[in-house]
Amino acid sequence: MKKSFTILLFLCAVFSAFSESFTSPDGNLSLNFSVNGSGVPVYSLSYKGRPVVADSRMGLLLKNDKFSLYDGFEISGVENSSFSEVWNPVWGEESAIENTYNQMKVSLLQKKSGRTMIINFRLFNDGLGFRYEFPQVGGLNYFVIREELTEFAMTGNHTAYWIPGDYDSQEYEYTKSRRGERL
Repeated sequence: MKKSFTILLFLCAVFSAFSESFTSPDGNLSLNFSVNGSGVPVYSLSYKGRPVVADSRMGLLLKNDKFSLYDGFEISGVENSSFSEVWNPVWGEESAIENTYNQMKVSLLQKKSGRTMIINFRLFNDGLGFRYEFPQVGGLNYFVIREELTEFAMTGNHTAYWIPGDYDSQEYEYTKSRRGERL
């Protein structure tokens, strides 16, 4: 009896090491992040306990590179933090803008390449934002993305608004995607 109990505790500890979650400041949004059996990053999002985004894979394929940034990862670290500020724009429709969020930065190690990828999630009271960060380790100083494999598996007739990230310009129009559309 004691032997099976010890094994069960060990399996629970191993499983919990591969899954992380956090909530928005008001507690209504909850994000769960894990790495599946192939080492692919996966996230899901719920609102007041109801799924909004089902398990969705994350990652990138690189051009002219034998390693993708899609699989073979393990969680190597997690940092949680909170931020809150109110700022006053020079002009616009609002006299004060609140910027409040909880953040979870997940560091992922890809052993076969020695590369690290960080996924920086932010949960606001009204939505989710995330970005990929790439420390200059494992020979990843310059690269070209061939294809983004990030999924948004919406559970209902939801709409996602997004813009591509580009270090040269932030002058992009928002793209609007409905459930079932490829982003």
